[in-house]
Amino acid sequence: MEILFFFVFFYPLFMALFWMMGAVMFFVRRERKETQLPVLTETPLVSILVPCHNEELCIEDTISHLANNKYPNLEIVAIDDGSSDRTGAILASLAGRIEHFRVVSLTRNYGKALALRAGAMASRGDFLMCVDADALLDTEAIFWMMRHMIAGPRVGAVTGNPRVLNRNSLLARIQIGEFSAIIGMIKRTQRAIGRLFTVSGVNALYRKSAVHHVGYWSPETVTEDVDISWRLQLAHWDIRYEPKALTWILVPENLRSLWRQRFRWARGGYEAATRYAGEMRHWVSRRMWTVFFEYWLGVAWSFCFSLTIVFWACTQLLPASVWPASLAVPSLMPGWTGVILGVVCLVQFMLGLYLDSHYERRGLLRFVFWAIWYPAIYWLINALTTLAAAIHGLGHSRRPRTGTWRSPGRGSRVQDVSLHRNINHDRRHYYHNRLIHSAPGRLGVLLLTAAFWGLWSYLVAPLLSLLLWLGGIYLFTDRMIELGGYYAFGEQLVSYAGITFAMWAGLSVWVLWNMFRYGRRNNRLRRPEMLEDEVVAQRMGLSGESIQSVQHRQHVFLHYNEHLHMVLEKKAP
Repeated sequence: MEILFFFVFFYPLFMALFWMMGAVMFFVRRERKETQLPVLTETPLVSILVPCHNEELCIEDTISHLANNKYPNLEIVAIDDGSSDRTGAILASLAGRIEHFRVVSLTRNYGKALALRAGAMASRGDFLMCVDADALLDTEAIFWMMRHMIAGPRVGAVTGNPRVLNRNSLLARIQIGEFSAIIGMIKRTQRAIGRLFTVSGVNALYRKSAVHHVGYWSPETVTEDVDISWRLQLAHWDIRYEPKALTWILVPENLRSLWRQRFRWARGGYEAATRYAGEMRHWVSRRMWTVFFEYWLGVAWSFCFSLTIVFWACTQLLPASVWPASLAVPSLMPGWTGVILGVVCLVQFMLGLYLDSHYERRGLLRFVFWAIWYPAIYWLINALTTLAAAIHGLGHSRRPRTGTWRSPGRGSRVQDVSLHRNINHDRRHYYHNRLIHSAPGRLGVLLLTAAFWGLWSYLVAPLLSLLLWLGGIYLFTDRMIELGGYYAFGEQLVSYAGITFAMWAGLSVWVLWNMFRYGRRNNRLRRPEMLEDEVVAQRMGLSGESIQSVQHRQHVFLHYNEHLHMVLEKKAP
């Protein structure tokens, strides 16, 4: 139990330190000096794919905003995946009013993966920008992404930086800190190491030839973005993270929707890690080992975290004669390890919010107040969803399927979105929106605020007392002696500092080795072969003439047969 307890508390501590080091390294090397909009040597055609299903409340705003994008050479292809509301009618009306806008209508709901495959077939561009139907892509995002594609012919995908648009509810404000201090920092660190766990499905730019090379998006997975990210990197395509490519998204605002979203993410990660586990045996896949082992360490932590809670509950509820002393967990409140963990967590959020504050006019550090709840709420949710996804994956065999989808419930539906873009002297971006939402009651928010800040204060108070004692004030003497004295605590700090230095040294050596090992190889600058229409047609089950005709039609109707081959409709059904 001591080993289990140590792993539960030490794993997030040292992973937080590791992510902070990787994010700082990425910021210094790749992000800090690049403040001006890149000037592209060429502007190839980009096809923006917008898959949608029952998005009548927001699809018109999304398409209208995309039509004002500053990138000079693009087309917009909306894929209506069997919507049962007015989404199809809205798209049809927009097709006659917006230039370079076309519609692909599927006769029934096939799922996001097949919707994207249909959009890729109908697209004319060599690059595919995938945007969710309820997201607002920044007008300059494609410039920041395309520079990676032009400079690196082996770059298969570039993922952007999702920013939270709805900021009025409690859960939404917590997720602002999560997207900056957790997701953003992890992507920065993984990019510094060389491989990303996944692109953000809400905003990702793909090279069409790379997507074709790996077989397009798979309908047999829950999360098509995680699956294609692994397949691209295992096929030696590079994936990059561009924090300046912003996309404004709606996040869940109630626990039910949040659970469904995180369970879906957890299932997608488990499917990718198990589906491609056999590939990890090969030396050529060694650059994916860090992502692979980091994922399974996270799964192990989720199981240990859940077991710790179960053992604590059994210790409190069952008699000592029934529950063995070797499995007893007297308290969930940690000692000095928890104190350090609480401080590191706060520093992590402040650093992550500071890094992403470069892209917002007012900054994000004011959301530290809400982000402090992340360990108490999201650790539990993420651990339970990971545990549930692993159990669900073990109980279900791999059988071919085509997953349907539905518009996610987020607790707030956009009724009137007023989008304003302001740029000050250092080109920071800020969006203001008006949302009709159902936020938690004020009383509940105040009670939760007091409870979680009180918990954090309880953890940090011993550290503050130590600092005061060192300044000449003597507090908590009995507690300090009981824990082994100040010298023992000092030895622990020295040990933590030594481990942190070892991680920093290892990360630096890894980055430098990759720079000299891979940075000068000629095959990284070798352009892929041009993707011919006949090759695409063969993969889709169509003729080359059919694809050429589809690419010039303003409205296309199709369905999939039992072999998942496309069948074009001669007229609207």
